[in-house]
Amino acid sequence: MEKEIQVCLVGASGKMGKIIEDEIRKESGITVMWGVDTAGEQKIKNIQEIDFFGKAKGTIDVVVNFTNPEVTVESAVWCAEHSVPLVTGTTGLNEEQKEKLAWLAKRRIPIVFDSNMSLGINLIDALLPKIVAALTGFAIEMVEIHHDNKKDAPSGTAIRFAQTLVKVKGGEIVYGRAKGHSDNRPINEVVVHAIRGGTVPGEHTIYFLGPDEVIEIKHRALSRKIFALGAIKAVKWIVNVKKPGLYTMNNVLGL
Repeated sequence: MEKEIQVCLVGASGKMGKIIEDEIRKESGITVMWGVDTAGEQKIKNIQEIDFFGKAKGTIDVVVNFTNPEVTVESAVWCAEHSVPLVTGTTGLNEEQKEKLAWLAKRRIPIVFDSNMSLGINLIDALLPKIVAALTGFAIEMVEIHHDNKKDAPSGTAIRFAQTLVKVKGGEIVYGRAKGHSDNRPINEVVVHAIRGGTVPGEHTIYFLGPDEVIEIKHRALSRKIFALGAIKAVKWIVNVKKPGLYTMNNVLGL
């Protein structure tokens, strides 16, 4: 019988944390051993405090973190110190924070870091290079919509899509469009627009606009559950990864 995977869930009292824990309860072979959060009824407010709670060593197989950039980096440092893999879907990290994660992943531990852990989003990202390569001369615009409590704009997923597109198409990413500047746009721009409001879990639409035709690729998240299920897939995958490195859901899903 395989050993049960024991998870330390950082951000356990948050919206995503609660959903992840609920979904883990439905899974066999995996359990939340430790919950960390500054809010709610969690006993442990900071991941460093785990070291003071008895049998921390050897009881954590993976840390899962869906919080904010600062706490995510703190969790990564703790994981590196204790040789524990990290799965994180936190968005809004600045370049310095991303570089810190990459440095720790390259030298110390495996990290799955992805702005969106849904199957559909990662499948689209894997297909985009083939699509944009075939659509020569098409303008590309993207619209993403999220609930009004989302702190970062545009979304990490929109940025990821845009980076994938310009890697093949060339040109640059433009965020929004200033008033009075919509004509004579370079054909190789990828323009990203962000909308915030209501309770929308997440919606991304990529428009390929060519002569006499428009192609749309849309992904609509109907609940945050899809991100939790993706995180659980990442947990089950990363426990078998021995080599340090910075991985994405494309690695987890074999895309």
